[in-house]
Amino acid sequence: MMLEQAAFRTAPAAPENVVCAPNVRISLLTDRMVRFEWSADGKFEDRETLAVLNRDLGRVKFKTSHRDGKLGITTDSLTIELLPDGKKLSAENLNVTFELNGKKIVWTPDSTDDGNLLGTCRTLDCCDGDEKIFNWCTPEERREKLQLCKGFLSRSGWSVIDDSRNVAIKRINGNRKWVTAREPGERQDLYLLAYGHAYADALHDAAEVFGSQPVPPRFALGYWYSRYWAYSDREIEQLVDGFDRAGIPIDVMVIDMDWHLEGWTGYTWDRRYFPDPDEFLAHLHRRGCKVTLNLHPADGVGRHEEQFGAMARAMGLDPEKVDRVPFDITDPKYMKNYFKLLHHPEEKRGVDFWWMDWQQGESTAMPGLDTLPWINHLHWVDMLGKRNRHRPLIFSRFGGVGAGRYVIGFSGDTVSNWDSLKFQPWFTATAANVLYGYWSHDLGGHMPGNIDPELYLRWIQFGMYSPIMRTHTTKNADAERRFWAYPEPFSSLMGDVVRRRYELVPYIYSEDRYALESGVSLCHPLYYEYPEEENAYTAKQEYMFGREMLLAPVVSPVNPESELADAEIWLPEGEWYDVAAGSMLKGGRTISRKFMLKEVPVFVRPGTVIPEQRNCRRLNDRSYSNLVMTVYPGESGAYDLYEDDGITTDYLDGKFARIAMSHRKKEGVRTLSVVHREGTFAGFLRRRELEFHLVGVVPPEQVEVNGKNATFCYRFEDAKLPAWRYDGATATLMIRAGSVDLDEGVEVRVIYGVKDEFAAVDGLRGLFARLDRVAEIHNMFSTCHADGDRERLGQELDFASVRISRRPESFEKELASLRAGLPDLPKVIKAQTRVRSRSNAECRRLAKIAGNLLADCLK
Repeated sequence: MMLEQAAFRTAPAAPENVVCAPNVRISLLTDRMVRFEWSADGKFEDRETLAVLNRDLGRVKFKTSHRDGKLGITTDSLTIELLPDGKKLSAENLNVTFELNGKKIVWTPDSTDDGNLLGTCRTLDCCDGDEKIFNWCTPEERREKLQLCKGFLSRSGWSVIDDSRNVAIKRINGNRKWVTAREPGERQDLYLLAYGHAYADALHDAAEVFGSQPVPPRFALGYWYSRYWAYSDREIEQLVDGFDRAGIPIDVMVIDMDWHLEGWTGYTWDRRYFPDPDEFLAHLHRRGCKVTLNLHPADGVGRHEEQFGAMARAMGLDPEKVDRVPFDITDPKYMKNYFKLLHHPEEKRGVDFWWMDWQQGESTAMPGLDTLPWINHLHWVDMLGKRNRHRPLIFSRFGGVGAGRYVIGFSGDTVSNWDSLKFQPWFTATAANVLYGYWSHDLGGHMPGNIDPELYLRWIQFGMYSPIMRTHTTKNADAERRFWAYPEPFSSLMGDVVRRRYELVPYIYSEDRYALESGVSLCHPLYYEYPEEENAYTAKQEYMFGREMLLAPVVSPVNPESELADAEIWLPEGEWYDVAAGSMLKGGRTISRKFMLKEVPVFVRPGTVIPEQRNCRRLNDRSYSNLVMTVYPGESGAYDLYEDDGITTDYLDGKFARIAMSHRKKEGVRTLSVVHREGTFAGFLRRRELEFHLVGVVPPEQVEVNGKNATFCYRFEDAKLPAWRYDGATATLMIRAGSVDLDEGVEVRVIYGVKDEFAAVDGLRGLFARLDRVAEIHNMFSTCHADGDRERLGQELDFASVRISRRPESFEKELASLRAGLPDLPKVIKAQTRVRSRSNAECRRLAKIAGNLLADCLK
C-alpha cells in the first residue's frame, strides 16, 4: 500500500451503508461509528475536509425499521431512532442507544460529554505547568487553565467530533487538491463514536477516518539539538564536534530563525555568518546530521530577499513597483511559487525538512480556514510528491483533529520549572486520544533562562522516554543546553541518558509501526489497557511507553538530605519488575519509591523482551548492525522486532522485515531464540552482530550458543566469541554471539545451578547504585592510608560488584559478605564523621546523605 493510500486514503461512505431521510443523511462507518448530517437545503458533503479523509471502512451489517412514524437503524452494537421531521438534529428527533458495562446509555445531539478524556491543544506557548500566561511579566498578567480539545475517547462511552465548520477539499487543475468553503446554508456534520471503553478499537477505526500516524524517518527518533541563538556556521560545526568528543549521539541540528536576514520571515541566508551554505550543509551531512531550518512565512517575501524579483514576477507583479509579495495561503498560485522559488532551492541545497513555526493567527481570507492545518498539509504533500519516495517530515504545531497524519508536533514555549515538567507526561500521553502521538517538547523548557541542573536532567530523562527527544530554550545567555557545560555528575548522567535513548531505538521504532497499524500511540495513558481501574485515570504522571514499558518519570527534586526523590506510583494488577531497583513488585496498588538522580522509574511485566542496539552515534543505517535482545526476569516472553529502511515510503508497500525474539525457561535452563521471520527490504542485513542481555539473574554455570560453549570473559574485547560476561552491579548476564545469519537463526541456552536465578539478586541493582554514592562519600572521610580494616568498609562493600564481575564464581561468597557487613557501615561512617565533622559542616551534610541512603538500602 502506498503512502497516499495509507495516510491520505479518501472515499465517501459506501452507498449500502447510507440511510436518508428528509434533510438528514446517516452514514454507518462501523457498527459503532456513525456520521449524522443535517442541512437546511438537503445537500450533503462527500468531499474530504481538513479533518476527515475517508468514510468507507467496509460493509456494515444493519437493519432498518419503521414504527410510529420513526426510522430505526440497528447494528450489532447500537440502535438509532430518528423522527424524520426535517428539522435540525436534536434530542427531539434523534437518539442512539447502546450498552456500557451492562447499563443502557442514550445519546442525543444535545448530550453533554462530561467524561471526555480530552485530546491536545495547538501549543504550550507561555504555559506554566497547566496554566496559560497572558501579558506575561506586565501589570496586566493573568492566567487561565489550559484547555485541551475533545478527543475520540470518553468515560461516558461516546464522543462526538463536530466537523460542521471545517472547510472542504476540492480538486483543481487536474488532480491537485485545494481548500474550498462549504456550501452556504445552515448544516450539522457530526461523527459519533460509541465504543464504550473499548478505547483501542475506537482509535483504530478513528485512524481509518481521520488519518493514521505514519512512521517518521528513523533519524527523527534520535537526539535533536536546538537553541534559539544567533549561531554562525562555525559555531554549529563546533557543536557537532562537541557532541562527538563527548561520545553523545546526535541526529538532527535545528537552526533557529537567525540563519536568515533580519526579521521574523526570511528566505535569504545571512552570508555574514553563513558565507557558503552549500558547503556548510554538505559538511553537516557528511557528519551524519540532518538539518531543519526555522520558518515564519506570514510576512511574505520582502524586497531584501534574494528571491524577491523572481517571486514578484511569478505573481504577475512589477518588482520595481512593489516592496513586498504578500503571503496568501488561499491562493494556489502563490503557494505553488512559495514552494518552487522559496523552498525547493533550499531543499536541493541540503535542508532536510522545515520547522513550521506558525504563530500568526488562525484566520485567513477564506472563512473557516485556519492557516496552520492547511500549510502543514501543503508542506507534507509537496515533500511527498518530489522526494523520490523519501518520507515527508514537517515540524509544526497541532492543527486540530486530523493533524496526527503530519507526524512531528512542536509544542511551543513553556516556562522552565518543575510544574511544566510535571505537566508534560500527562499532556503527551493524552494527545494519543486524538491520534497526535509525536509531540516534541522544548526539553528543559523555553523561558526565562537558566535552570537548575537537576531539573534539566529530569527533563532529559523524560525526553528519553517521549516520542521525540529535542532540547531547546529561549535566546538567553544563561539558558545553556549543551550537556557538557553542566557540572558533574549531571553532565555525565545527561550523556548517558542520550546514549540510552539510542539503545532503545529498535524498540521505539517497532512501537511506532504498531501505532500506525493500531492507532495506539507510543506514549499513551494507562486506561487504554485498564479502562475500569480508577487509578488508571488519576495517575497523571504515568503512561505506557509502547506495549511493554510503564513509565513514571521523576518530576520533583530530590530531598537534599538523602539525594533521593520521592514518588507515589500506581501499578496495575499483577507483577511488575522495577528496572531501576532490580526488584519484582506486586501490582494492584500504589507504591512509595525513592529514586536517585541517575534512576528513571521504568516498570515491565515479567519475561518482557526489549530489542535494543549498541554502539550507535547516528541513525543512518538501514538495519541495526549491532543488535541486542534484552530479557527481564520471568518464565517466558517474546517480541517481534520491526525493521524497514528507515527513510523511504517503501514500508507501506510491504517492504519491511520482522525478527522474532523469544525466551522460555524449563528445569533450570533458559533458551533464547532470534530468527528472521518475515519480509525484507533494500539494505536489510541478514548477518548481524548479536548480543543477549539477561537482566536480574545470578551468574550461570554454562552458556551455549548454537550448541557451542561460550567462554567467560571480563571484557568482550579480550574474548574469542561466543563469550559471556557478568555485570555484578546490575546483576546482568551479557552474551555476545558474534556475527550470526538471522535467516538461520541463533539459539542460546543458559544453564543455572539454582532453581530460581532471580531470587538472590532481587533488589541488588538498587542496592549497588546507592552503595556507589555511599562509598564515594565514605572515601572523603578515609585517610590516605587506611589505619584499620574497617576504615574503607564502604568502598569494600561497593567493590563487591566488581569482584563478582571479575570472578562470577565468587557470587554467593561476596553476597554473603555484603549482607554481613552492610549493617555495620552506618556505624563506621558515623564514627569517622564524628572525628572530622567538628570543623567541617560539609562532612556532616554528606554523612547525613550517606546515612539516609543506607537507610533506604537496609529497608
